[in-house]
Amino acid sequence: MTQPPQDPVARTAAMFDGIAPSYDQSGVPFFGTIAGGLVDLLAPRPGERALDVGAGRGAVTVPVAEAVGPQGRVDAIDVSPGMVGLLSAATRHLPQVRVAAGDATDPRLDGVSYDLVAASLVLFFLPDPVRALRRWAGLLEPGGRVGAATFRPWPSTWQSIEDIFDEHAEPTPGPGPTTMPEVYAEDAGVEGLFRSAGLTDVRTEVATYAIPFADLEQWRVWSLGTAMRGLWMRTPEESHGEILTRVGQVLEESGGAMDVSIRYTLGVAPSR
Repeated sequence: MTQPPQDPVARTAAMFDGIAPSYDQSGVPFFGTIAGGLVDLLAPRPGERALDVGAGRGAVTVPVAEAVGPQGRVDAIDVSPGMVGLLSAATRHLPQVRVAAGDATDPRLDGVSYDLVAASLVLFFLPDPVRALRRWAGLLEPGGRVGAATFRPWPSTWQSIEDIFDEHAEPTPGPGPTTMPEVYAEDAGVEGLFRSAGLTDVRTEVATYAIPFADLEQWRVWSLGTAMRGLWMRTPEESHGEILTRVGQVLEESGGAMDVSIRYTLGVAPSR
């Protein structure tokens, strides 16, 4: 078995390269729904300049580009070359979008300053989130906005499915693929990251979304295009049939949907 890279940035890049072709391609309103909430709260305006860090396949990039219009600008970066290639192809019709490979913790850009920075489901992958937030704040105009979407603790349906995988998981060192650092357990913890980075007017908005699945097969395909792919990889193949059957029972009891609880943490760049 090929061992994952030890460097956390390289490990994240490798993981997302692996799922890039199927990422957000199952037809499940998940990444787009979460990103839409973040875009609404950041409220991009025509002519503004925006940075989308950890852009993936464009769940934030595209609606922000449409909002800022051709007189605006959106720089989208991702650490995964596969994601960068797919997003570049998907945004060719949007001349205001520039896509590049880049580390979200330390974006290397061409001296542009921004009106807003968006990070949807990115912050908890970063080994030093305060450093990243401080860097993003430094790229903003005074009064510019930063917004990050992160998961709150898993609701009951999601946790029940995680528990099924855990029953079959082979022992592995370190935290599981969907385990987040303790600071993300509380809204106040994430707000503390923002304040430690020098951001002001920090606040949290929360939302719970019911993520619907047409059938169990759509759930399986969706799960393989998310960090849940790591749960499958930790379990022996001969157990996958039983896992899928039991997940189907959980989904049937929940009406075919999984709730997900999202926090949106927002902050403002101080005057220099």
